[in-house]
Amino acid sequence: MSLRRQHPWMLGNISARLLLWAGILVLPAYLVQSNLLVRIVQVVLFAYLATLAGKRLQWFYFTTIIITITLFHLLVPSGVVLASVGGFRLTLGALRTGLFKALTIVGMVFISLVAVRADLRLPGRFGMLLGRMFWSFEQIMENRGELEARRPFLSGDRLLLSLYDRLGTMEERHAETQGRKATAATSSLSGIVIVLIIVVAQWVMLVVTLP
Repeated sequence: MSLRRQHPWMLGNISARLLLWAGILVLPAYLVQSNLLVRIVQVVLFAYLATLAGKRLQWFYFTTIIITITLFHLLVPSGVVLASVGGFRLTLGALRTGLFKALTIVGMVFISLVAVRADLRLPGRFGMLLGRMFWSFEQIMENRGELEARRPFLSGDRLLLSLYDRLGTMEERHAETQGRKATAATSSLSGIVIVLIIVVAQWVMLVVTLP
């Protein structure tokens, strides 16, 4: 589980609920952002935070996504021609658009990995269902290495069935994990300040880069 790998300061000072709210508040500013340089900075930042949150980032997987999406956009020329090989034209507009969209998708995954922690608990029946959904998403991301390209359906079924079995004992394991790792039920003042700085920084960068 990612809790075992998460930075101890984060576990002791930032609660799972605060991380979730931070992700919710960051997402609008992130999606509206249109500056490519800022987008690169954001993706690097969220990737770093995801590693601090104990998530294993498979760089080959994310690099493949970026390259694939960018290449598909290059098939539709747009803007200044940077190079031409036979009938293919490499254009600046298509390159920027493809790279921006690819980074946006990857960055959203990083935000979700940071915002959703295994010890997240929300009140009420709806909160329980939402928490299980977030937990399932995190587990799929954590165990996606079990998916086999040669047998995608069979390996996918095995992964989903194992998640279903673990959902039955989720509450018990949650209590054990929280007790063992002493995760913060409430955030400390320093934890709140750090999270606020990160959230506010995204909105400041958005305002500064608005046309």
